[in-house]
Amino acid sequence: MNDIDAALFGVDSVPGIQVGGRTFVLGRDCVFGAAEGVAWKAVRRAPRLSSAVRAFRPDLVIAHHLPNAWRVARLVERCGVPLAAFCHGSDLLAMHGSLRPRSRALRQLAANWPRLVEAVELFLPVSQFLGRRLAENGVPTSRIAVHYLGVPIPESADLGSAAERSGVLFVGRLVDNKGCDFLLRAVGEIARERRIEVTVVGDGPQRQALQHLAATLPAGATVRFLGSQPHDSVYRLMREHRVLCVPSVEARSGASEGLGLVACEAAAHARPVVVYDTGGLQETVVHGETGLVVPQRDVPELARALGSVLVDDSMATDMGRAARLFAEEKFNLSTQARRLRGLLAERGLLAPQCEPERRLG
Repeated sequence: MNDIDAALFGVDSVPGIQVGGRTFVLGRDCVFGAAEGVAWKAVRRAPRLSSAVRAFRPDLVIAHHLPNAWRVARLVERCGVPLAAFCHGSDLLAMHGSLRPRSRALRQLAANWPRLVEAVELFLPVSQFLGRRLAENGVPTSRIAVHYLGVPIPESADLGSAAERSGVLFVGRLVDNKGCDFLLRAVGEIARERRIEVTVVGDGPQRQALQHLAATLPAGATVRFLGSQPHDSVYRLMREHRVLCVPSVEARSGASEGLGLVACEAAAHARPVVVYDTGGLQETVVHGETGLVVPQRDVPELARALGSVLVDDSMATDMGRAARLFAEEKFNLSTQARRLRGLLAERGLLAPQCEPERRLG
């Protein structure tokens, strides 16, 4: 979207994440900005953030995550510009889980949901699954447009072949809905018949319990816990493993997979992906072509799916190639940016590309 003058406004900096281009971060760029950020999260008031946005004079504001859309809605209304909101899943799904939302942000969102639906001009769910959930929760379908997030597509010459690799890779937070315990139990079934190596990337409250579970697996299983890793290291690990497993499940909190970007990244690296049929994950894999989809929480089926990819070189090769093509078509970061530009223009939220530069906040 090179014809758009874009700026990123935020409250907190996230360690380890670098953002290019023009940015304004309240907690970083202002004295006592962190305290003002706390007030913004609580009562939607942050004078210096509001002043920065107004000074930029945007034609459109896009909020990532629905709680942020609610917090910024009043400011956007005062600027007299439309508001679009990305729905990533953790926001909408946890709001309607069987457990009371733990975070203040989700409680605010639930309490003000009808007002947010009125305030947002266009909802941008990152999967068809989330689009359906938004409609079920009162959002008119005319104001829902599914847009897959993109991932970088690496040079194919650097990827190697899935058939030349071994081992299973897991990447994700070590929490209940990510399902790493189901993977380890499936690994235990496979290890009764053959050796299997698994690498777990990520950290979280379940790490100690998962390490104890791994210690009880048959001798044929080797499990490495690497903790959190930077993106470059994750991509290297994708190239070093034969298959990625994303065994996410729907938790009592409502947490599920809105899409599953790590599955898209593995496909971009020409690796087959084995997933549970949870949330938007089913949209990241073409079953039997780019990977395998099995019923969530079914450990024996997960073991069979992983075992088939691990022992069949032809399957691993064919699925890896198909996964790469699928990622190029559906999840290419550059292509998806252009698609978003066109989508916003079709909805009248941005001028067509041939017209003068517009400003995006």
